Amino acid sequence: MPSKRVLIAFLVAVNVVIATALLLAVVTPPAAFAQASGRGGNFVCVTAKVRGQAYDAVYLLDRDTDRLHAFYPQNVQTRKHGYAQFRDLNADFGN
Repeated sequence: MPSKRVLIAFLVAVNVVIATALLLAVVTPPAAFAQASGRGGNFVCVTAKVRGQAYDAVYLLDRDTDRLHAFYPQNVQTRKHGYAQFRDLNADFGN
């Protein structure tokens, strides 16, 4: 049979564990609201094969301004991209 001191030390340890568990369950960290004041943007991004080329282009549709932007790889080794141009979809397709 364990001695009185061992039992008391065990009960104190169990109480500390229970108190810690209760504190962790009750105390919650403050909520984080990233970009709570604004909107990140309304974009659609797709890749497509460019006819006659060995690379894919990245097309970015900005739905707020109705513009389609095109990016292509300029240098594969340095991973630099070039900006081809944009198309105004309102002008191309009408309102």
